[in-house]
Amino acid sequence: MANNYNTTDLSPDQAMERHIYHRDQFAHYLRWTHILKEAKIGDDVVDFGCGQANLLEVFYRNKFKCNSYVGIDIRHKTIADDAAKFASVPWAKFYEADLVKPYLDYSQFNGNKVCAFEVLEHVGKQNADVFLENFKACGRDDATYYLSTPNYDPRVGAAGNHTYDSGDGRGVDVQEFDHYELEAILKKHFDIVDKFGTFASQKDYKPLMNDWQKQMFKELSRYYDSNLMANIMAPMFPDAARNTLWILKRKPGDIKVPKNLEPASIDPNPGDVDDLL
Repeated sequence: MANNYNTTDLSPDQAMERHIYHRDQFAHYLRWTHILKEAKIGDDVVDFGCGQANLLEVFYRNKFKCNSYVGIDIRHKTIADDAAKFASVPWAKFYEADLVKPYLDYSQFNGNKVCAFEVLEHVGKQNADVFLENFKACGRDDATYYLSTPNYDPRVGAAGNHTYDSGDGRGVDVQEFDHYELEAILKKHFDIVDKFGTFASQKDYKPLMNDWQKQMFKELSRYYDSNLMANIMAPMFPDAARNTLWILKRKPGDIKVPKNLEPASIDPNPGDVDDLL
């Protein structure tokens, strides 16, 4: 039976090659460079819903060596392509798995930085809790978690690939959370350490600007176009942004306990991805 997920993703590098410069495309690059900025030599990084492993490529092209990088994604071809592309990177490993099913003992990865960028809105709103628990299991007790997802605004609507039938009985419907709806869910599973907007609309953040922000906006707007301004201003207004990056930690006392999965819980056909490495 087919899974009720949306398995599309963006390729910002292809858009850039065609000289399409959009705030959403910029936001992808800037999320990856934020992790590059935060990363330390010796980090163990888990990319939960890795797609084309762009985060790994940012590390690799910028000559940053992790202790380990683990990419996990549901799509067999995507994982196979990633494994082939990065076969020469000995500290990178890829796994094919359904992120909202117990197909893997996620606790084995023991990352200290765990990322899920633009994934939650693709697995169905009803699966948010199990998604977050599997996401959390990928990191050790002191891990930092980074999660980004759109903030649903009914005045604007959701992206087309975020509107689908997730199998929860609602039929074809929006699978994005609004900012405060997601915040409430995140607080059930994590402590929220910080949050940053990744891109924002002027109509949403301009009424919130103080005097120095207004002056900053005025001066930077003399040079930068509205797409880049959407990225530059957004971190200051995460609650009003169209997309937010959440920085998360385990709750005090939330000790990581490895799972002992029964054989029946293992994906019966994981694609033998390890054989590709």
